[in-house]
Amino acid sequence: MTYTLEPPLPETPTPRDYERIHFNPAELPRKRIVGLLACQRDPLLQALTTRVVSVAPAAAPPLAQKGRAKKKDKGSAASSATGTGANTPAEQGKLWEVELEDTVIFPEGGGQPWDTGTLYVTEAGETHALVIEGCVRRKLDAVHMVRVPPGTRVDPTALPGTDVRVEAHWERRMDHMTIHTAQHLLSAVLDARELPTLSWGMPAWPATDAPYVELPRGLTWAEAADVEDECNRRIREARRVWIDFSMQGGASGASGAGGGESDDRENRGIPKDYTGGVIRHCNIDGIDRNACCGTQCPDLSLVGFIHVLPPSTPHAACAPSSRVPTRLFFVAGPRAVSHLALASRWLSQAGQAIGVSRAELVPRIEKIEAIRFETDAAAKSLKAELAGIVGAAAGKRGVVWIPRVEKSTHDYEFMTSAAGAWGAAGAEEGAVIVFTSAPPGVSPTLLMVQGKDEAQSKSVFEGIKNALDDVDSEGGKRVKGGGARGRFMAKVDGKWGKREIAAVQGVIDNFGQASRQ
Repeated sequence: MTYTLEPPLPETPTPRDYERIHFNPAELPRKRIVGLLACQRDPLLQALTTRVVSVAPAAAPPLAQKGRAKKKDKGSAASSATGTGANTPAEQGKLWEVELEDTVIFPEGGGQPWDTGTLYVTEAGETHALVIEGCVRRKLDAVHMVRVPPGTRVDPTALPGTDVRVEAHWERRMDHMTIHTAQHLLSAVLDARELPTLSWGMPAWPATDAPYVELPRGLTWAEAADVEDECNRRIREARRVWIDFSMQGGASGASGAGGGESDDRENRGIPKDYTGGVIRHCNIDGIDRNACCGTQCPDLSLVGFIHVLPPSTPHAACAPSSRVPTRLFFVAGPRAVSHLALASRWLSQAGQAIGVSRAELVPRIEKIEAIRFETDAAAKSLKAELAGIVGAAAGKRGVVWIPRVEKSTHDYEFMTSAAGAWGAAGAEEGAVIVFTSAPPGVSPTLLMVQGKDEAQSKSVFEGIKNALDDVDSEGGKRVKGGGARGRFMAKVDGKWGKREIAAVQGVIDNFGQASRQ
């Protein structure tokens, strides 16, 4: 038996049997608790006239949500999500916590980010549009974070008992809702393959980043394509979705997704501080039944389609490359359109960058990679041969310095090979070879000192280190490093110029004079 909650909500395309209440709601207070909010009873209801219950100054702004904005874009996050363009608290105005009798603003939960929207307040015949920056759940209550700009002729403290109109930011809602419904479908399809969802995540609108489900193992490309095909087949069938409402701690009084007793992930993830409320079970006809507090599409056709992003397993592999918990990314609804449009443009740009059509891009990249591999191997062989020549040609007595200034990055492997060749070519016992690598525009400079006699090598290294530190007029320590067994390595901070070159040359000259005495 199902009941009707009075007063009824405004008419929308949502079927009347989407909301199935399995307890007598006659004794419920007029203020709707989280679980029975208008947005949870009719997900297609965009606006609602309701009454303000309480207003209080907000202690803090709503927390940033994952995917809402990059760190460098914090200043623009509110603008993107709520329509406000202010940059400082004084310009933004004061934030207030507002509770309503009912609301179309979803207060975050079940992995779904909160809604934003607008609160329309009429005073003295003038209507003011106040931005709802977020909505949070506090036990059974939905608390709206409402911004009142400076100069607005609205006294928030006088709003309790006043009728207002609340409207959801619909683009954000549809993005979140279609993804959430798609996640339920995807998890059900995966569950039937003995791949239970361990967790899931959704970056908040306006992010176009892909949400994910975490699975016990990775998938092959063939498995991912098969799952995607089944999901989209169910979407094309426009399978019905409905919500069963039951009192927390009581029997649900509802049938399972397939018409019998539920075989489901029913009560996963119910918050510990949610007590004395209602439990909502989301049903996808013949496919799934799962406890959920979020907003769900009335039928799967509203999802549009799901695209499961190819996993990191090599595309031709017959077995998954990972046997540990792995994230499977997907997109659905409006975000899928944006995501795939962006991917298509990237594909075209990549083709233009190497001068081929999109269809030829993969074979051309494979060919480029093969050529690069051969070139790298040849260059490595040639560099090793050149390092041997450089090392063998260096002086075999005293202190030898080989400065490197090639327009590249530091080549530690080259210096090591050259030093090895120098030693193998008959360097005398007390001889030391010094390498400095100072490519233009690259900092810090790399210093390497090597010799057969550890004490002599250390003495040369310390001499160069002290000389370079002395170049700094402020007396700072520019050279950081050390070593053992005849090899010493260090990085030299700051600019490498004529004074540094002269300092190193002075040390080498001093050791050369000492060796001749």
